[in-house]
Amino acid sequence: MNNFLEMRKITKQFNDNVVLDQVDFCAGKGQVHALIGENGAGKSTLMKILAGLHMPDSGDILIEGSKVAINSPKQAQELGIAMIYQEIRLFPDLNITENVYIRREPMKNPRWCKLIDWEKAYEDTQKYLDYFGLKLNPRRPVNTLGMGQQKFVEIIKAVSQNANIIIMDEPTAALTDHEIDILFKVIGDLKKLGVTIIYISHRLEEIKRIADQVTVIRDGKVIQSCSIDEVDINGIIKAMAGKELEDRYPKLKVKLGKEQLRVEGLSYGGKLKDISFSIKKGEILGITGLSGSGRRTLTKVLCGFEGPYEGSLYINGKLFKSITPHMAKLNGLCFVTGIGTSEGLITNAPIQENVTITNMERVSKLGFIERTTEAEAAKDLIERLEIMASENEIVNNLSGGNQKKVIFAKWLFANAKILFIEEPTAGIDIGSKVDIYNIINELVTSGASVVMISSDLSEIVGMCDRVMVMYNGEARGIFNKGEVSQEDILYYASGGRG
Repeated sequence: MNNFLEMRKITKQFNDNVVLDQVDFCAGKGQVHALIGENGAGKSTLMKILAGLHMPDSGDILIEGSKVAINSPKQAQELGIAMIYQEIRLFPDLNITENVYIRREPMKNPRWCKLIDWEKAYEDTQKYLDYFGLKLNPRRPVNTLGMGQQKFVEIIKAVSQNANIIIMDEPTAALTDHEIDILFKVIGDLKKLGVTIIYISHRLEEIKRIADQVTVIRDGKVIQSCSIDEVDINGIIKAMAGKELEDRYPKLKVKLGKEQLRVEGLSYGGKLKDISFSIKKGEILGITGLSGSGRRTLTKVLCGFEGPYEGSLYINGKLFKSITPHMAKLNGLCFVTGIGTSEGLITNAPIQENVTITNMERVSKLGFIERTTEAEAAKDLIERLEIMASENEIVNNLSGGNQKKVIFAKWLFANAKILFIEEPTAGIDIGSKVDIYNIINELVTSGASVVMISSDLSEIVGMCDRVMVMYNGEARGIFNKGEVSQEDILYYASGGRG
């Protein structure tokens, strides 16, 4: 297959840190080329260079054999390059159509003036929504959508540009298996049209299923590049980490203690309907469902971000008929956000300030922050979570996976006892996933309770003691470990009943 895209000897350095070192990368027309590596390996930086967000220090980019200069995202778009970022990059107050066509709205062209052809824009957006099986009104504001639905809006935005090269950075991080199937069908259709897909993901089963070629980057260098048929998952893991991974879901058997949280008959604004469940010390409860099922809304209500609710909430036996984020925190309840980094981090502040903000009393004396104590506390968590940066690094400079670890670190620092952890390993490499799972093991071993909200069914089955499946704001069932398969969970999540 002839190379449609070539990136030759790409080098990039930030301060004294060499992020990319003489990297060669190429992809054929109508090919899905997987680009993988651990957090901080350099894969996202390489793609941001292709998308015009960064300039390489040296190296060349060729499209169809001709050298091109990409100095801005606008130039990349003009060259037929679109990128779907790991972080949601939509305007929440605008509607779906406005986000899809922003800065490239179809125009009417009467002689006396130019007007946006909104009728065409809404009509075209509806066609894309129908094609993706999304029962959504194109005039619906983005801030009313679930995270999975927002991800599809970003995918539609990229596809609608008629790009020749589409970069997908962790596109399935907020999607369920059913939604992933829809996305993969779209990718298959794009391949037939000759579109080149560069696919960044840490979900290796997906890569084996969808990719034609795979390139592994480690420490800013290409370690391996070959046909996907030439490697297995263990071989890819070894190339990524330089070692083999023994157990991907290291679930511990923990003796359960007394009940720490109970929810009875909780309803909220027509979005949640009569939900009841409980969780004990040392337990991991999984909550899953398709996008729009209400799993994230449930978390935000229980942690005080949305309300008021009907029903009863008990924390360690104490009844709460209403709750605020401050009350939740004082009672050991926290929300470890997993998708929207802006919800969980101060991105223009250093790691240490993000980590300690949840418990300033631990690093303060007489009302003043002790910076040395703060730095030591942050260093300890950086080491435990293997965050690839110093405590003074600005969060916005970190990879998506490392940003997630910082969110995790700040709640560990707060000594939270009931943790709602959303998509705990989305966007995190295989080795770091095990690190996160082991941190969760540490938490439950020490008597904390973990509610894991995840669209990764293998993760839910592998790590949870019980699983609650949601559909359309309802709890369709709560199952003990081993009682249901991934297929059973998907059945209930799609509206099935026992």
